[in-house]
Amino acid sequence: MNSAQAHNAYRQSESQSQIHPVKLIHLMYERALTHLEMTGVGIAGKDPKIRGENLGKAIAIIAELNASVKEDDTSEAALFLRGLYSAILVELPKAAIADDAKIVQQTISYIKRLKEIWEQTAMQDGYEKKKAESRGFARPDLEERKMNVGPAKAAVQGLSFSV
Repeated sequence: MNSAQAHNAYRQSESQSQIHPVKLIHLMYERALTHLEMTGVGIAGKDPKIRGENLGKAIAIIAELNASVKEDDTSEAALFLRGLYSAILVELPKAAIADDAKIVQQTISYIKRLKEIWEQTAMQDGYEKKKAESRGFARPDLEERKMNVGPAKAAVQGLSFSV
């Protein structure tokens, strides 16, 4: 790597570190969906390379989303998210073993719903107000909101993330 490439890599990582945490979570949902959809394409096309590469990337992103929920947050929403992410991380590898597109589609539906909820709560109500803040998502200013992912419901008020 020459010095110009190193400088560009440094600049890119520097600009990425300046992304607001609310936007970063949103981007992670978008990328997870992209990789899950490509996993489905790989399964349908019987292409293990496309399936495997994209499934691995989706799993890595979902693991990061799971890790971004603060450990000390014991709210209903945090417990729900940790449980959902953990279940997804157990089920998704089975899609590769069995070429099971149903698992991938179910995961896509969960992630899409979480992304919608994120857009309706964190990005609408708090993102503009909190752009200047560097960390923390404690949201006492929000009215109570509920998310419905399948049969499970969880409150998103007060949910905190560490990014």
